[in-house]
Parts: sequence; structure tokens; C-alpha cells
Amino acid sequence: MKTIFIFLLISVFCLGTYAQNAETKSSVSTSISSSFSINKVYPNPVKDFVIVELRSEDSGTMQVSLINILGSEVKKWESSELLQGEQKLKLDLSSIKSGVYFLKIVKSGQVKTQVIKKN
Repeated sequence: MKTIFIFLLISVFCLGTYAQNAETKSSVSTSISSSFSINKVYPNPVKDFVIVELRSEDSGTMQVSLINILGSEVKKWESSELLQGEQKLKLDLSSIKSGVYFLKIVKSGQVKTQVIKKN
């Protein structure tokens, strides 16, 4: 039962993020130059550190945070510069308890999320 609840919660969160991204794309007429993407997150499941590979069409400030499955922010890293092109982030999750989390990255009003399992 707990597994089904977690699956449903993750599904709802992902659908909400998809709807939010779709709404942003349809309501805001921005050029592709403001887009960024999460290319890869590894290892997943995570033990202490996770590597996030990002790609951005332009430079800008990004905010990275970790959200638990209840929607509470459990960790927030300092804002940093996401450079144009490809970039890797190494995030320390050693102080985070085991569980399922959402890695949330915000840049120029765009929100990208990735599900992470912490062992």
C-alpha cells in the first residue's frame, strides 16, 4: 500500500510539473535561447554525492533544491551561475535521510525536476 501511495504521489508531482511547463511554454512567448535541460543524473540511487549534467542555451542564475515526497524543501543550495553549454554539478546529499526526493532546478522562470532515490 505504501508503494502505491508513493507511486501515485510521484505521478501527481510529475504531472503537475509537466502541466506547469506546458502552461509556461504556451503562455510565455520566449525564445529557445532561455531554455535549459537536465541531461543526466547519476548515480541513482544516490549514496553521498550525485552528479547532475545540465545543458543551457544561455547563461543565467539557477536555484537548486531538494524536495521530499510530501512537497517540503529539505535542502536548498546557494544560487549559482549556469553557463551556456554543458555543465556538471556535484551535489552533496550525505546529510539527507534515505528516501525518494525531487531535485528541482529553476532558471529564468523554467522549472526542471528529476526523481532521486537516496540510499
